[in-house]
Amino acid sequence: MKVEETFFREMYHRICLLTDTDLARKFIDMLDMEGEVPDGLLTYGYIDKDAGFTFGIFGGAQTSLGRLKIFPINYKKAALVRRGGAAAADVKILADDYALAFRDRIQMFNDMYAVDAAREETRFIKNLDAFRHPDYPDDVVVYFLSAKDSPELMWVRCLSVDENLLTGELLNEPTKNFGCHAGDKIKFGVAQIGEQNILLYLPAAEGGSLE
Repeated sequence: MKVEETFFREMYHRICLLTDTDLARKFIDMLDMEGEVPDGLLTYGYIDKDAGFTFGIFGGAQTSLGRLKIFPINYKKAALVRRGGAAAADVKILADDYALAFRDRIQMFNDMYAVDAAREETRFIKNLDAFRHPDYPDDVVVYFLSAKDSPELMWVRCLSVDENLLTGELLNEPTKNFGCHAGDKIKFGVAQIGEQNILLYLPAAEGGSLE
């Protein structure tokens, strides 16, 4: 499977082998390869709440002849690639055994990019998955409706969920007057329009369902 074909939760907090020679060679100056050439990267998937889904790089990799050979990376420099930058790479989720060898680095990523429990919970609400940005899993597209104007679609960053209502940060500045602005915390929820579910801005914090 390609990274772009793989849903973020399958790679989230997992050891991921990214096979892409062109991508791996971008980091060759940071790898102790002893003259060899990598065809992949050994990585760990996490979410940077501002920069989106990210792979922290543990090392270079060679995957020839069915064997996996790992080459260390210089940790003095930031070594990472965003999901969008790795979209064309093949991805393989490795067994948890690999996590033992990199447990200190994994703990570092988990500590650096931890969010509160309320936001973490929103990452596992499956009814939001159809509305998520592929590279920014916390961000969902929400309909804003007005009796006077046509609907407007905007991005909202999920912050918490309370029963049927979500709270999020509005990321776009509306072109119409909905009584809110970019940076505001708003309420929204799932609404059914005909046979289609949408995420709907709820200015009165009423209605909506996540069930």
